[in-house]
Amino acid sequence: MPTNKINAGNSSSTNLRRSSLVTLALTMVMMVGLIAVCLGSFFLSGVPARDLIAAAIGSAIVSSLVLWLNLRARGQWLRALSHDAKLLAQMAGRRSGLHLRTELYTEELKPLSKLVQEERQKLIILGLTDPLCDVGNRRALEQWLRRLFDRPQTKAPVSILLIDLDYFKDINDRYGHDIGDQVIKNFAVELKDRVRERDLIARMGGDEFCIVFPQTRLTMAMSLAGRLRTQLPLTMEVTEGVFHTLGWTGGLSVTDPFDMNYKQVLKRADRALLNAKHQGRNRTKIYELIATANENQSHETVLH
Repeated sequence: MPTNKINAGNSSSTNLRRSSLVTLALTMVMMVGLIAVCLGSFFLSGVPARDLIAAAIGSAIVSSLVLWLNLRARGQWLRALSHDAKLLAQMAGRRSGLHLRTELYTEELKPLSKLVQEERQKLIILGLTDPLCDVGNRRALEQWLRRLFDRPQTKAPVSILLIDLDYFKDINDRYGHDIGDQVIKNFAVELKDRVRERDLIARMGGDEFCIVFPQTRLTMAMSLAGRLRTQLPLTMEVTEGVFHTLGWTGGLSVTDPFDMNYKQVLKRADRALLNAKHQGRNRTKIYELIATANENQSHETVLH
């Protein structure tokens, strides 16, 4: 677009020069014609030559003045047009340079934009991941359970197992919190190695974990919890050559058709966990609802 404007300015300048030359030629022709008329009138009418020459000179002066004014005006117009053409050329150059720099900056920013997106995704993942154990955190657990409850296409039961390490405070008091953190981390590794691929593990906080068994009835969940009881190590090395007895207490529950949200099944699993602790720890207790015509009654089973 700017190039077309510059070409148009150059064309207009050429036309002005041509027009000025044509005007000059016509003026010269008029002056010659006027002198010829004066001379002809002198010979034919006998008008004194002095008067005719004076008239011719006056006409020439007037014509020259008109021509000079015309050329001056056209010259000013031409200079203004040339100035505008230069400005347009400068603007076109600046715009072209700006466009080029914009493209370069855009290309340079593409890797940065990708990096920002990757870092944002990492932050999202970190926001749902426990940094110590590399499992889900409580927020992730709530999102998982909410999605499982909100699925309209299935009403399959979801079983939940809450796990709490027995006497974990003794480890922190005796060996320090760094050793305690390492025990929690190692225990999480053992859990991940022994659950099914579709099962979900989250750290509730401290030494408490939660395992979600999707589409799993209570009987199957009881079997999975019992397998964990037999497969998880009984002791764990806390320092070189020093082993600590690793006991854990569990509370197991399953969703019920009468549940309004996921918090109810979590509450039942937590109640079962507390009852298991009161009965001596190192055991898993199941909290099961039995629906009756009048009310919901609880049925508790101990799974050693």
